[in-house]
Amino acid sequence: MANHTGRRRLTAWLGACAVACAVSACGTKAAHQPPTAPESAQSAARQTSPYPLFSHPSTQPVVAMGVGGSVAHGWDDKTGGGYLARAFQTLTKSGPISFQFINKSIEGYGPTQMAAKYPTFLREVHPQVVVISWGMLDDIANKTPIPAFEQAVQSEIQQALAAHADVIVVTPPPTGASYGHDVASEAALVQDEMRVAKQFKTPDVIVVDLFNQMKRYLAAHHQSIQMYSADDWHPNTLGHELAGSLLAQDLQGTLVPAVAAKPSS
Repeated sequence: MANHTGRRRLTAWLGACAVACAVSACGTKAAHQPPTAPESAQSAARQTSPYPLFSHPSTQPVVAMGVGGSVAHGWDDKTGGGYLARAFQTLTKSGPISFQFINKSIEGYGPTQMAAKYPTFLREVHPQVVVISWGMLDDIANKTPIPAFEQAVQSEIQQALAAHADVIVVTPPPTGASYGHDVASEAALVQDEMRVAKQFKTPDVIVVDLFNQMKRYLAAHHQSIQMYSADDWHPNTLGHELAGSLLAQDLQGTLVPAVAAKPSS
């Protein structure tokens, strides 16, 4: 395994506009409390900056690894590989940093199913950035206990930090179910995931609330989710395009300006 040392960071970011786009506000409190992030992870917090901004730019691509289910995998995106792949393609095109995005998302999986494979993915890929983006609907359908869901997400973040990767937790793009039979349950699980991530209290963990951001976009433009949906559970190509564009804008103001290569192997 690589010997990652001296995770050097810049201590500034690009302004309040980027902050407003990239980090969501906390939701209302749930009836139960999610697991607390381990003290070892919190001890690395750098209070001078809310984001993991790297220094020492390099011409080598930054390795980013995505994990999630069918939506993160890019199901029904006919041309672009899904919203995560699209976002990092956009970031690479706009520069100045290029990304090698490796998508380890698996259709039908939630975080509890991913737990057995995830450590191997970290060892094989050696990512500098881990992007965690669960669609929630598989867990709702499978009736995954909320504490198990939260514990699995917490473990993913903890393991990524231990592997010297930075973490971006991205809530999923909304689908037809987000406005229908799963409107309350999915929104609640989105809030649960964000609370778990924010409890790490380290700038090495970024939270992007794409779910509510895209909902606000549709409302502001008087658009229906149906034009962006392949079915109740999955975006179509247009939905992946919109979600990828919004996510790229969020990350452009936080990750890209100061990203540089850390040792990758």
